[in-house]
Amino acid sequence: MTQALEIMNCAELDEAQLAKLRGLRVTQEQAEFGGTFPDSLEAILSSVDGSVQGFCFLEKDEPIGIVVLRHAPATADWVPGDAVSLHGFKIDKNWQGKGYGRAAFRLAVEAAARSWPEATQLVLAVDAENTAALAVYRGYGMADSGPIYAGRIGKEHRLSKALR
Repeated sequence: MTQALEIMNCAELDEAQLAKLRGLRVTQEQAEFGGTFPDSLEAILSSVDGSVQGFCFLEKDEPIGIVVLRHAPATADWVPGDAVSLHGFKIDKNWQGKGYGRAAFRLAVEAAARSWPEATQLVLAVDAENTAALAVYRGYGMADSGPIYAGRIGKEHRLSKALR
């Protein structure tokens, strides 16, 4: 069902696609941890130095999801200097549960490697109770750092994966 899923840099979207992307929604709980679609789009479009890039997931040219990728100097203090960090990865609630998360995550990893060829790893933090996201990330080979950390909202795992 996800064969047609594509990824596009948000900077290349037309006005109609940007409007649709802003209108996408996630559950309230998902928004608490990963922000809303407008939040993610604002972070992407306000970056001027290229250290924050955003990518939209498209199904037949229709936006269904988004991801924010960050590289130094726009990363958190726990992110290694050779890493790209992944943030705000989300699929619209109407498209969830159909396999798009797995396909989109694979495309996001590929986009991180293309955008920053010097980066050697991808890292992210995820809510410790978000079993669906953990399954996607671990299924793609991301390794847990071990301990569970006190995050912004609650307990979180920090995961990493080699990009090369």
